[in-house]
Amino acid sequence: MSDNVPLDIQIGIIKLLPIKSLIRFRQVSKSWKSLIDSSEFIANYHFSNAPLQHHVLVRYVDSEYETYNSIVDDDDNFLLNKTPLIVPSDVGLLGKFPNIIGTSQGVLCLCVVPQISVDFTPFSSETNTFVLWNPTIRKSVRIVMPNALNNLEFQTVVGFGVCPRTNDPKLVKITYNSSWLIKPEECIPSQVEIFNLSSGCWRTLSKNVPRKTIKPTWNQVCIDKFIYWVATDRTCVGQTIHTKSLILSFDITTEEFADIELPNNLAYVYNGFLHLFKLQTSLVVFETKYTETQEEYCVWRMEHGVPNSFTKLFLIKSPLESLQIEKVHDFRKTGEPIIEMFFDYSYVQNAIFVYEPKSEEINDTGIAGGGYECLAKSYIETLLLLDQ
Repeated sequence: MSDNVPLDIQIGIIKLLPIKSLIRFRQVSKSWKSLIDSSEFIANYHFSNAPLQHHVLVRYVDSEYETYNSIVDDDDNFLLNKTPLIVPSDVGLLGKFPNIIGTSQGVLCLCVVPQISVDFTPFSSETNTFVLWNPTIRKSVRIVMPNALNNLEFQTVVGFGVCPRTNDPKLVKITYNSSWLIKPEECIPSQVEIFNLSSGCWRTLSKNVPRKTIKPTWNQVCIDKFIYWVATDRTCVGQTIHTKSLILSFDITTEEFADIELPNNLAYVYNGFLHLFKLQTSLVVFETKYTETQEEYCVWRMEHGVPNSFTKLFLIKSPLESLQIEKVHDFRKTGEPIIEMFFDYSYVQNAIFVYEPKSEEINDTGIAGGGYECLAKSYIETLLLLDQ
């Protein structure tokens, strides 16, 4: 029947179909498979299809140390529709608890982030392996990062984002002087390497690298064409070294770095207490605050992309002394934070909750682990990686 319908009309109809239907239709005919698998169709579908479906990837470990992965539809029936998810072998090679260091345009980037210890645990075969994963189409790509450092003198961090102009996933590797014993002016310039999935190789960025006094962390987020990291800047005034927190940004399209100054009430907060997230189209900073009885999160949003223009949105407090906030995982598309909380009655358990800023209610999702770390990460449906 499709032979009687002009190709341009077929393409117009196919673009309006959900991804699950497209994956099935690839099996119908060779011409449809060739069309759907083409880079042009993937790019046009991603940027023109509306509305894009939002999901949350959920992972938890039960008391028997069994790991469960599910996809949750982020819609009006949130958490009512959970689909078991089979993790690809590439992700399995990273171990039971790989870190999702970033998401961009429906693609997740996973790795094993090295733990900072007294002896600075070196990178291993797992910690310099990254996996780009599109759970919607069950496609993954493994990437090896060369020359990663994690010692007393140097530290390597990585950022991830998909270029909105070329549809090309990128990894940005930054290696810098990590020793706090070295004076700022004696640090060597940061070394930056970039990996483009389309080329499959790493290349060195020779200019416009971050200032040598800046120390970025693994805490990063990608929003539109920018990757942002929480970072520390060190300056020397006389014999005294001053430090302050800031945000380092990288424009994926122009491959240029820039600094984003934080207001004083955030700039002098230890960078380990600051975490970056994407709230719809905005950059937000979660500030961890400790009181005598509980841990709180203060949420700040950068207004209209203007540096130093952060506005306080709301404060999240633990509702009970026995129920403590463990971490913030992400946001729902409605703007509600997804948080992990820890409670201990007769046994230890971690559970996922959703915080409603307007009502200030913290609602249990029914997703709980047996005292082990949970995970909840938002992403959109996309065809990216289908042609890889």
